[in-house]
Amino acid sequence: MPNVLILKFPYSSVYGGGEKHTITLVEKLQPNYTFYLLSSCPVLLREFSQRHWPTQRLWAGTEPVTPAALLTFFFTAPIIWINLFWHVLQYKLRHHISVLFCLSLTEKVLLTPWARLLGIKVIWMEHLQIERSLRLSPLRLLYVLWSRLAVVVTVVEAVRDQLMHLGVPNDRIRVIYNAVNIKQFMPHPTPPERLTEEYRLLFIGRLAPEKGVDDLLTALASVKKIIPHVQLTIVGEGAGQADLETLTEELALNSIVRFVGFQTNIPEWLQNHDVLVLPAVRRETFGIVLAEALAIVKPVIATTIGGLTEVVSKHGWIVEPHEPMALAQAIIDVYENYPLAIHRAQAGRLRVLELFQEQRMVQEYATLFS
Repeated sequence: MPNVLILKFPYSSVYGGGEKHTITLVEKLQPNYTFYLLSSCPVLLREFSQRHWPTQRLWAGTEPVTPAALLTFFFTAPIIWINLFWHVLQYKLRHHISVLFCLSLTEKVLLTPWARLLGIKVIWMEHLQIERSLRLSPLRLLYVLWSRLAVVVTVVEAVRDQLMHLGVPNDRIRVIYNAVNIKQFMPHPTPPERLTEEYRLLFIGRLAPEKGVDDLLTALASVKKIIPHVQLTIVGEGAGQADLETLTEELALNSIVRFVGFQTNIPEWLQNHDVLVLPAVRRETFGIVLAEALAIVKPVIATTIGGLTEVVSKHGWIVEPHEPMALAQAIIDVYENYPLAIHRAQAGRLRVLELFQEQRMVQEYATLFS
């Protein structure tokens, strides 16, 4: 039975798509694999502990993805390396780990060659787009060099292209799409005639600047003039919530916008709304909620950021980021052409069944870990 050690030492920690992805893999693969978590990530440590999975908290500095963190990293790297290598060696000797699953930059650049010397297979996970923090970092040279000793997994072809442009060899990159548990996301389309009562928009995600919720609120102010019975539900939490609530008041949208915080029953929220909007302006790579909405046969509106176009394809509405008026027009277009929107979403569900099924994703990772 292969034993896998998961490492994550993030710059910041929130419950997002990457964390959900990791938990899903462990849940689905556990019958045939044993997973251990060595991390400083409060979210993953909490989620693993709640499920009684083996965890160990370990300090490994701050992930070097900002100038200040990078400067600190150069001074502390020798200590971090000794600490990490010692613990990985212990897991190798005591638990016979055969796979190192790396989720953050720190362990990728410090541990990869040493893990390979110990006979451990190294897998890097890249959930996000490759940004300036790596492209312009002096650690880029180590990243590209050590990538030749690892398998670099990403979730969309768009990030494969970025990795290759960075210098990572194509034969070291694997694209494994994120996936949807189809049994949880069954078809539940909105009857077009019901839109005359309420037109219910939905956003699901972290309340952070990169999600573009401020653009969505600005767009909503224009949509309201055309469709007075429009409503918006914002599911999620984050540091940007206070600013978004202030903007909601400034735009006089309090009566049609509600913030409901973090929610777990995502299928129910999708079922009870008419359109999912994901107006990301940066850092969004896959947007799993788009695939989930299409699986339920709900129309989707997204931006061209990252791999969102790749996920939605021709089965929804795509607009440029930072364009609230284009976003508003897309929301109006869906309303005025809702039978067409449902037709696109139905075709989108077939695409989800073909490419984004959870069973397929789990099998690909099982093959990779083996």
